[in-house]
Amino acid sequence: MIPKFDQVNNDISLYLILFERQAQVADVPKEFWASHLLSLLPYEIAQLVKSLLLKRYKLTAEKFRQLFSKHCKSLTATWKEFAYEVRNYFHGWISGLDISTFDQLKELIIADQIKRRVPPEVREHYIDERSQLNNVEKLTSKLDDYDAVRTKRDFHTSTPRKGAENRAYPTLKQKRYPEQSPKFSENPKPEKKENRSTLTCYGCGKPGYIKAKCPSCTPREKSSSNSITLYTCHAYVSPTALLDIRIGDIHGRVCADTGATRSIAGELMFNSLRERGVDFQKMEVTMVLADGSQTNMEAYTAPVSIDIEGRTVPIEMLALPKAKGNRTLLGTDFLEKSGIVLDLKNKSWYFSDKPHHKIYFKEDLDVNSLQAAGSIIANSCQLREDEGTTLTPEQRKKMSYLLEKFDSIFKPGGDPTPYAEHHINTGNSPPVAGPPYRMNPAKRELLKKELDSLLDDGIIEECESPYASPVVLVPKPNGSMRLCVDFRKLNATTIADTYPLPRMDDLLTEAKSTAYMSTLDLKSGYHQNEVHEADQDKTAFICPFGTYKYLRMPFGLRNAPTTYDIADPAKPDEVLGTYHSSALRAYELPVSRDSGTIAPLRRRGRPKKY
Repeated sequence: MIPKFDQVNNDISLYLILFERQAQVADVPKEFWASHLLSLLPYEIAQLVKSLLLKRYKLTAEKFRQLFSKHCKSLTATWKEFAYEVRNYFHGWISGLDISTFDQLKELIIADQIKRRVPPEVREHYIDERSQLNNVEKLTSKLDDYDAVRTKRDFHTSTPRKGAENRAYPTLKQKRYPEQSPKFSENPKPEKKENRSTLTCYGCGKPGYIKAKCPSCTPREKSSSNSITLYTCHAYVSPTALLDIRIGDIHGRVCADTGATRSIAGELMFNSLRERGVDFQKMEVTMVLADGSQTNMEAYTAPVSIDIEGRTVPIEMLALPKAKGNRTLLGTDFLEKSGIVLDLKNKSWYFSDKPHHKIYFKEDLDVNSLQAAGSIIANSCQLREDEGTTLTPEQRKKMSYLLEKFDSIFKPGGDPTPYAEHHINTGNSPPVAGPPYRMNPAKRELLKKELDSLLDDGIIEECESPYASPVVLVPKPNGSMRLCVDFRKLNATTIADTYPLPRMDDLLTEAKSTAYMSTLDLKSGYHQNEVHEADQDKTAFICPFGTYKYLRMPFGLRNAPTTYDIADPAKPDEVLGTYHSSALRAYELPVSRDSGTIAPLRRRGRPKKY
């Protein structure tokens, strides 16, 4: 151990050499030498060294002010730590300026606010003494003096000398060629105006107008509500811009036409709306066709609300009762009001406020009749042209009548089946939960739309549950998104059912003797089954908009296929779920394949919707 330094009997240079040797022998890191050395010096010398270090390395008051005004909280620090740091910066600022009274502090704060509002050129002018100008009176006096000097300088710079604007100095060309110098006469001759041909209308010859703006050729106004411009022609070709819309319970595939100023309902759309009680008012309109010709004709108009991709757009729709087989057109009035932008090159469209969310045009109906292809598709069940091609006209008529009579079976919504309920047996396993997955703004918008639809249909509801599974949006082949829930953690704790599901090869063997077979697309069929009330919290899923639980059976659960397909073996014709394998078995009444009758289709009884 080295003794303390004796300033009377010891030499400081020898003492420092001795200290360095001892520190090296003791393996003391060099960064700690200064602190050890200060502890060995007398108090007076230690205070002297401390004052020198503070004078050399202490931050200035201006630096403390900058740290105080610009300091931000770090992500790992607490707010108490942040307040402590800001308080130290503020203390260093005012202590560096010897601020000891409230009046001095008030002057400092006001002066600092004035400095913040000073223009950049003034701030640069006083950059050397800016930190010392903490007195409001001195600061404002200097700023006023600078403004006064700058105003005088700008005035002298911008004001020309008296008579300078009237003094003419000869140019170099005028000195060399004095005879070519410009001569000005007291009475200059007026210039001759260029003779121009009078503007006349190309259609009627009226002067002062072009044909497009001639009141005689175009007596209408753009804002007139009883005038329609159509720049389309009738042709047996498939339209390009086909969009799916909904008006009430009517779903339709219509054409977006930028050549029509008004939206026009097709024949079937007009008839469907009138059947549903829409009040059309009679009026007379002027039709302006592509060749410029005009014709007056009878029309009907009614206000309707068109739903398209989750948005509702109120519009005044026009109908032409004398037009037969025409297609529903969405004119520029609807396109502008809804903000739809057509991208014909890429065969898509998008809303103007969501340019990155593109929706592709729909395909035209594969039918032979232009009237059927160009009109509305209502929520009714009818045979298409490509269905039942082997049936006679009378059989087609009976089949269409049967489908229309029971079309409510195929409509979305309705109560769940009372015969089967889905249970989730997790035993004694604790609840499982996970954080939501990240989504971009476009997917968040799609998710919000899907959640609203499920809430309206009573499939889900908001909840507070210890279970939470994340949501995933999976793209469909048609470009839309399907809402899926990642139930992997829940399925890992669910006890599997051992009910034997029918084998596909056995079902196909039983179906060999079937004379007639039908294909049913069971859209969202799982939603026909209700989830047991005690197990509904286990289906909870989390997303950016909150936590929801399923009231109906969702896709992705471990035992969902069993609940969906199960039937009572003792009663094969009694439906317990939504679908059962007995539907593939042969009919009890043998039917000849060549009998040409469709009567056996009804022998099992009409379908029921649960």
